[in-house]
Amino acid sequence: MRHNPKKILLRIFELLIIFIWVFPLIWMVITSLKLEQDVITKTFTFWPRNPTFANYTKAFTSTYILNWMGNSFIVSLGAMLITLVVDAPIAYAFAKIKFRGRNVLFWAVMGGMMVPFQVLIVPLYLQFNSYGMINTLAAALLPRVALPIGIFILKQFYEGIPIDLEEAAFIDGSSRYRIFSKIILPLGQSAMATVIILSFINAWNDFLWPLIVINDTIKYTITVGIANFQGTHGTQYSLIMAGAAVASIPQILFYIFFRKKIIAGIATSGLKG
Repeated sequence: MRHNPKKILLRIFELLIIFIWVFPLIWMVITSLKLEQDVITKTFTFWPRNPTFANYTKAFTSTYILNWMGNSFIVSLGAMLITLVVDAPIAYAFAKIKFRGRNVLFWAVMGGMMVPFQVLIVPLYLQFNSYGMINTLAAALLPRVALPIGIFILKQFYEGIPIDLEEAAFIDGSSRYRIFSKIILPLGQSAMATVIILSFINAWNDFLWPLIVINDTIKYTITVGIANFQGTHGTQYSLIMAGAAVASIPQILFYIFFRKKIIAGIATSGLKG
């Protein structure tokens, strides 16, 4: 059996890319199993000399990590659900409903992706402060809903759904709302899975805005709470890595749960008619 050198080189390159992406995760887990004196040492050691779960025990017993995880779930799931509720009908309107100024409005929405969030921090803070919402999870949640990239992904997918399905539904007497809820949404599950992951991870990993808008330690999200280890407990790298490993679990599980729908969406995205 002859081996194609190009295919072999391609596989080696793919494995290299996978290793580059996975190595930080492996390093994080290994560091979390080390004692602090084994982390800060003059001699480099990759594997822990005496693997221990003491850092995980300390994270769960001496910090509010469970509260922080719960707060992050509230913020991330809330942002995810509201994003779907807002993005799906907007994307459907841009994809299937012809109205004056549609293209201009669509590109105006897409322009929101080019505005750095840091530019909006001061006006957002003043706005939420005027509403009396500072130091609440709602204030940490609301700026992360209605992702422009979510509207773009759903619009592109909805445009690939044959128009014949809608025309047949209209002939049968279905309303626009019924077509959207009974035909478009079920067919767009794979695209919505992509938006779900993007919105969830975007809200879960958010650090700067929750740091600014939330003051009470017990109300921190997981990212702000882990960063707080440096101030409250000193710079304990093994403890930080243990907290980061715990914080990574929901994101990994979320991807594993929705990956089949995403792959199905990629496989069918080129089929029309």
